[in-house]
Amino acid sequence: MKVGFLHKVNTTPPRSGGSVHTYQVSQYLAQKGYELLALDNEQGEQFSQCFPRSWAGLKALIGEADVLYFRIDGKAGWEMASLIPGLIHAQKPIVWEINATLEELKVLPTPMRLRDRFGTMLRSLSARRANAALCVSAPLVSYAEEMGIHAATLTPNGSDSAMFSPDLRDPSVFPGLENHFRVVWAGSTSYSWHDFKTMLNCAAYLKMIDPEIGFAVVGNRPNLPDTEIPDNVVFYPPVPYLEVPQYFAAADVGLCLYRAITWSRYDFFFSPLKLFDYAASGVPVLYTDFPELDRVASSLGMKVAEADVQGLANKILQLKRDRDLQRQLGEKARRSVLSYYNWTRVGQQTEKVLQSVIEGSPVAWVDLNPLKEAF
Repeated sequence: MKVGFLHKVNTTPPRSGGSVHTYQVSQYLAQKGYELLALDNEQGEQFSQCFPRSWAGLKALIGEADVLYFRIDGKAGWEMASLIPGLIHAQKPIVWEINATLEELKVLPTPMRLRDRFGTMLRSLSARRANAALCVSAPLVSYAEEMGIHAATLTPNGSDSAMFSPDLRDPSVFPGLENHFRVVWAGSTSYSWHDFKTMLNCAAYLKMIDPEIGFAVVGNRPNLPDTEIPDNVVFYPPVPYLEVPQYFAAADVGLCLYRAITWSRYDFFFSPLKLFDYAASGVPVLYTDFPELDRVASSLGMKVAEADVQGLANKILQLKRDRDLQRQLGEKARRSVLSYYNWTRVGQQTEKVLQSVIEGSPVAWVDLNPLKEAF
């Protein structure tokens, strides 16, 4: 089977959430013997043929592929090709991998392009040509179905348990915090829904209670005066994704904190990679108590209420003082990755959907909480 991938960024080496997902799925399919097609700028060797990034190249890729695989994110993209008359044959199967709604455009710190202004209408029209969708969260299954894609399968993200491992633990990757109980916050302070403020306030509170607790921020430093940054918070520059495992393995607690997604009628719809990468590293996760996060992360750590500084501090103190609990939660989190939240399972689900649309057979639904009774 020839699978034509239409995605926006080079996957190899993986650098961000979008490239990681495509990298892992394409690696899996290539290992299973699928012939993968892409447009130029893709450097992954798992793609057997890359076509020029031009109108002629796009037409050639579409014509050569047995099935098209569109990555759908928070901006209008390749799915719009479905609207160009005569470009895609009516019988050509199309699978969408849905990672976000277009509502994200309202709050992104980047200018909105012309096609994005009409994106919601155009994406809904494009969805009429999709035979099936792989959705990284339950809210996005609803999103797909509302656009008319009824063969929508829940396919949450995962981690690579060989890449992310507690065996990589080396406190020296966090200079200045080698002898501390290390709480890691990874993300971007540029995104309003990444809850940096609660972590900062929690650090200021815990500084007065336990000086052995240190907060490691792996990501960009916000434009704040030094006086607003507690001295138990240390910033480490963003690192390439392939270097992240050593940082996560050196954590004692991983934070997955968010603000309410008030700008989306689907509420929190993301499937954060760091959630699963912390877990694969054997690190217990403290996550914001949103329905979608709790559904996924209940076996990966403990929940805290949104913006609850005191609650977050209490959970961190509990894990520091009860190392058996901290270890048990970390081991349970890693088992969850080994048993379900891994990229092999994502690849298997993707393969099943691709085969179904080629064969014209029904796409099977996946249980919303397969780990509910696992532990």
